Amino acid sequence: MKYIKNEDYEYIKNKYHDTKKPFDSFSRFIRHDEIFSEDTGLSAEEIIQGIRAQDKEIEHLSHYERKSLALKYVLENTRISCDRRDIFPALNATDRPLNQTLIGLWKWELFTKIIPEVEKKRKVLESEGIVTIWPDYDHSVPMWENVFSLGYSGILEVCEKRRARGGLDKEQEDFFEGIKLTYEAIIAFIGRLAALAEKTEGSERMAKALRSIEKGAPKTFYEALLSSYLYFMISEHIDALQVRSLSNFDRVFYPFYINDLKNGVTEEQIRTDLAYYFMQFTAIGNYWGQPGFLGWSNPDGSSAINELSYLFLDVYDEMGIYNPKVQLKVCRRTPEKFIKKALDMIRRGHNSLVFVNDDLVQASMIREGASADEARLANIKGCYEYDLRDSFDCGMNYTNLLKPLEFALHQGCDGVSHAMRGLPCKAPEEYESFDELYAEYKHQLLYLLNYIIDVVNGFEDHLTYINPLPMLSATIPSCVESGRDAMHGGASLNISGIMLGYIADTADSLAMIKKYVFDNKEFTLPELVRMLDENFENDPFVRKKLLADRDKYGNNKDLPDVIAVDIAKFCTENVCGRDTSKERRGKWTVGYHNARMSYIQGKITATSANGRLLGEELSKNLSASMGQNREGATAAILSTTKIDTAKFTGDACLDLGLLPSAVSGEDGLNAMYGLLMTFFERMGHAIHINVFNAETLRDAQAHPEKYADLQIRVCGWNVLWNDINKEEQDGFIRQAESLI
Repeated sequence: MKYIKNEDYEYIKNKYHDTKKPFDSFSRFIRHDEIFSEDTGLSAEEIIQGIRAQDKEIEHLSHYERKSLALKYVLENTRISCDRRDIFPALNATDRPLNQTLIGLWKWELFTKIIPEVEKKRKVLESEGIVTIWPDYDHSVPMWENVFSLGYSGILEVCEKRRARGGLDKEQEDFFEGIKLTYEAIIAFIGRLAALAEKTEGSERMAKALRSIEKGAPKTFYEALLSSYLYFMISEHIDALQVRSLSNFDRVFYPFYINDLKNGVTEEQIRTDLAYYFMQFTAIGNYWGQPGFLGWSNPDGSSAINELSYLFLDVYDEMGIYNPKVQLKVCRRTPEKFIKKALDMIRRGHNSLVFVNDDLVQASMIREGASADEARLANIKGCYEYDLRDSFDCGMNYTNLLKPLEFALHQGCDGVSHAMRGLPCKAPEEYESFDELYAEYKHQLLYLLNYIIDVVNGFEDHLTYINPLPMLSATIPSCVESGRDAMHGGASLNISGIMLGYIADTADSLAMIKKYVFDNKEFTLPELVRMLDENFENDPFVRKKLLADRDKYGNNKDLPDVIAVDIAKFCTENVCGRDTSKERRGKWTVGYHNARMSYIQGKITATSANGRLLGEELSKNLSASMGQNREGATAAILSTTKIDTAKFTGDACLDLGLLPSAVSGEDGLNAMYGLLMTFFERMGHAIHINVFNAETLRDAQAHPEKYADLQIRVCGWNVLWNDINKEEQDGFIRQAESLI
């Protein structure tokens, strides 16, 4: 691999995954214990036991302090390693030990002893594929500018100065004590690493850099990379809080890059350091991918893409990796050359790039009350979500938009379990018009939305009981000033989101009901409900007709698109702006991201009127149902962008499939660019692209050994084709078969 020596590559690739053990693509770590010496710390089992034993002695302390002392225990005792074949250290704590101990315990206490009625409601919804709800600690982004400008010791100093000003109640004092314990432990841990590096032959450069960031802020590009890596490792894999962006990379790392060049560091050295940094996340191999983003706007509205932006893509391209995943925040002013560079990478197999519309992001953030400067520096995080740098968002649920239709067609009952989960309503034979049925669908949908908000608000007040966040909160100025945790209303903007799933399946199903039942009168609604309940077993030709009908969302057809737009508008109007729980001090919004729920909830979602069978996968994000986009990419863009995504701050991504023949050569690249800019001019939020054909995918399914490097973009992250199951592979083959 370019930039990385072969022996280094083999070492790094395996340092977090033992190749002697089975590889599970969903696990975050499968530890390679052989590279860690026993004299550097305790085993994973001993650490877990030690946390539990220590906590029994300090149960009188606050959760802030108990969690911070547990973190300190891990950092003092985890096995560590430095090696001449890498410029980043390794740590061997069992993955998320605080989750396995305190956080798991506190979550159990909350939902079984403190608010058991909320947990009962949550479990029912989840078990029937209606809504999946959980306490969300998966989408944090520290204020990276503070991590780099202050360093760990500087962050601690700022927090202690605020604490010394006084005027704090007991909880605020506990909050700052948690920060003190956490950051003292992190600084001491960096010293531990430095001491080991000093004794390790070939690790002198690492040792010097670690000593520098132990004492203060990073001064060089390499030291900034090292600070970023350590923050990620401690937060994500010990402190139990995912770091869902490695920062606006070409903005926050740019001063270090320029300073290094002025001080005689070669660009080749910077490229090499960046490659070794990328390899850490390739080695860790999080299934969801580790995000970071490029691009932002200057105060005058011009693009701030710089030479580091291009260098980042160069190194990434030459390495041929797909983790970390890369988000590109672009707009009409972003240089065409930069966008086409990324598009060319995509058509050559780098599906791990996603484009996010900066114009849309800024407009949405300003509508939420942000200043122009705050909006232009907004974070992109997770798959393609966005928020202000000092805000904290939770996406605590995935909601199945098809379920209210099941309720409307089954007198308020779930279409699979037949239990009463909605509101009692008419029998199918009693609906006299489509408008009447559609009104009942909205009635059931509103009931479900209100129910979700009630359930989530019921436990959001207790989020810091489960998992207080001193490490993250210390980086956020508004949290420090207010003395409140980021999860407890300390951030400047606090958003909770309802993630709405399967709008394509829902719009298509309603469109088919309108067309065939009420307009064409080919069968009655009771007859259709019978066919759905029988999974079309006795009416295969009706199903075939419904599947073949081209009046489907994603094809720029008025019938389904009008319904999709109206459902989206209805959800926006009834959710956005509503208050979150009292302690969160935030507002609700909506989004259209459903991760793997297409398969998980699909397995317990009834047969739908668009021809989808019981248990089959559901549509993804804002995209057409799998295999239904028959009118091409332009039609998909025109359908999707009819939904006004500026009215909410959640994500709304289009998953676009293109044939290799359609994107080849200069004409193909220009066509890709034209599609992307059309999407953005119509204020689409985010778009990612798979370039494949059905023949190749079928061959890859039959001969996996020939396609070890084939990447597929899955809803918001990239995976290797060989790492997804046959059901998911079949879905992508159907999508490829529909491409024109």
